[in-house]
Amino acid sequence: MADITCKNCGTIINIKKAQKGVVICPNCEVENECSEQIYEYASELMASAGNELTYKAAAEAFSLIEGYRDADMYRDNCLEQASICFKDATFLRAKTEMMKGDRAGLSFACHLLESISGWKDADEQLGICRMRLEALSANGKNGSADNIYSASNKKFVKKDRRSAENANTLITDQAVKPAAPVDFPVSFDQADIKVPDSGVAKPEMVSNTFPPKKKKLNSIIIASSVAVILIGVLAAVYFVVIAPMLKYDKAIDFINNGEYEEGYAILSELGREDEILDNKKDRAHKFLEEKDFDKAYSLLSEIGEENEITDSILLRVSESVENKNYSDAIKTLTDYSYPTLPEKRYKKAGTLIDEGKFDEAYILLSSNSFDGSESLRASIKHVDIEIKFLGKKKGDIVELGKFELDGNTENGDENITWKIIDETSDSYLVLSESIVDCQMFDGRKENVNWTVSYIRKLLNLGHFPNMFNAREKALILEKNVPAAKNPSYDTEPGEDSACFLFLLSSDEVSRLMPDNSSRKVSGNRFETEPENMNWWLRTPGAVPGSMSYVDLEGNISLEGAPANLPFFIRPAMWVKKP
Repeated sequence: MADITCKNCGTIINIKKAQKGVVICPNCEVENECSEQIYEYASELMASAGNELTYKAAAEAFSLIEGYRDADMYRDNCLEQASICFKDATFLRAKTEMMKGDRAGLSFACHLLESISGWKDADEQLGICRMRLEALSANGKNGSADNIYSASNKKFVKKDRRSAENANTLITDQAVKPAAPVDFPVSFDQADIKVPDSGVAKPEMVSNTFPPKKKKLNSIIIASSVAVILIGVLAAVYFVVIAPMLKYDKAIDFINNGEYEEGYAILSELGREDEILDNKKDRAHKFLEEKDFDKAYSLLSEIGEENEITDSILLRVSESVENKNYSDAIKTLTDYSYPTLPEKRYKKAGTLIDEGKFDEAYILLSSNSFDGSESLRASIKHVDIEIKFLGKKKGDIVELGKFELDGNTENGDENITWKIIDETSDSYLVLSESIVDCQMFDGRKENVNWTVSYIRKLLNLGHFPNMFNAREKALILEKNVPAAKNPSYDTEPGEDSACFLFLLSSDEVSRLMPDNSSRKVSGNRFETEPENMNWWLRTPGAVPGSMSYVDLEGNISLEGAPANLPFFIRPAMWVKKP
């Protein structure tokens, strides 16, 4: 739940400890009104709720501000929705247990359906379930009644230890009554029956009361007709009731054995599409509980539950950010692509910014395709510096540090942008896209090199302390910068030196920025002096007192220019990977 700041001492207080809209600061014991904050938080919970637990959480939040605005009404509504979700979940579980087809599953399904009598067609399904139990008892299938509920259902109901005789009475109140005996219009006794193997009635069976031949013929015709009718009824019962039940049992056997496609094909043939959807959803939820997300999302996609998938993805991102596992959060977002996810990322980020949760919002907006995501991300000022480098690769642009770049001191310092031009297993090499200064390399006319230069001292002793805050400085590595020998001229390059900020060598530019277009740069406040739009390298030039540079067109000049000319300064540095 959201936090508030104590109005007296500034302590951060969790508003979950509030009572009737007031929370007491644990530090100074001053009461702080927080009804509106709780109301907004509870409203967000209610808007995003989708199951029993989330609706109950919203109701609990509304109960903290009893009597405030319409909180009581919303609390009751949430409790009602929680009850509906519970009944739906119970009904779904009962249908799933029925699909198992064994005594344990059917018995547990009866228990669940009895608990929600009157909900949807629970009573009708209860009758079907009891009939199937009776059929199992009659066939002797799963005859033992000691374990009426399977091990997986023990958490729902206690083990039923009734005897097998009592267990079979579960369905007696709805047992199917036997058909009434046929009342033939003409009665006859055993004397009317001929012995089939002889074809001739025995003499002692003949009497003077033998019925007329016509009456006897009518009786035979009626008996035959009844027999034909009974055969037709039995055939109809077989094809309409028994055969589908046998197919259904076969489908359940397939599903219980993990042969889902075969089982679903039979259920589809029987017109039980709803049971296929219920089973897939139940399997998907089990995969979610086991954190097998790929399988869960595949099943949910098959049944058109993309909204549940994207909710799960955003929840995983929140959990990763809360645990400071920023890389996992980025990976979760980049591993999946669903049409509705970009917009949901954008909307949730906006809510998170309002709540002051800038880290998670920044991650949701990074590399998000929904319109406005980049501008909203750029508006976030307070974010862990490690997050800015998450998921970055060579060629990407990042912001790090601040400096006066536009020449207007009234609007404050601007963000410095850097381009990643190389990386190792644990660090990035970045080059400033922003021109931080326009300075001479050094004022002397000879014995000029990077090691003893004015520009090295300016960058590391002057600019570096002012560009970055303490958290940013902790990420920047002090590296040994090797002396850069000119590949065409034998001039003194100086010695290796330890630096935070340094200039690139001609070899580094050639290797890491092979295209001239990638070397061009503009300098904002310095563009009024186009002759200065070259930028210095740390490689010495052709003669003492000169230094190499990159010109306006992106060409490397190894001959160099006098070190006392003012050229652009583009510092480079090594940054630790998060």
